Amino acid sequence: MPTVEEERRLSVAAIILEPENRSFYVPVATEAFFRKCWIPAIRQLNLAIVSLFDPGVDLRKDDFPLLCEELDRIKTWADKQLTEEEHAHICSRIDGLIARLKEAFAEEGVVIFIG
Repeated sequence: MPTVEEERRLSVAAIILEPENRSFYVPVATEAFFRKCWIPAIRQLNLAIVSLFDPGVDLRKDDFPLLCEELDRIKTWADKQLTEEEHAHICSRIDGLIARLKEAFAEEGVVIFIG
């Protein structure tokens, strides 16, 4: 079991796998925040793609619409289930992730790993 310090350092993030040599890193959540705030939403909402963030999932452009729908559902859920601070944080991360994925998927053949 990781220590509290190790848990804070572990994180869920998005990176581009293909094409290689592309600088792309989008932090999604620390492991602790993911466990505390994301996992309850994933379970309660029975999400298909976001549930694969742990252990990790490769995403392509065709996955983007469903992913956005699931992330929007998390934001709605968070509004009722999380503290104001947690809600603001998760929504900020989701908005940033969607914006960066939209940019990345403008190119053909991009594969992004989130995990």
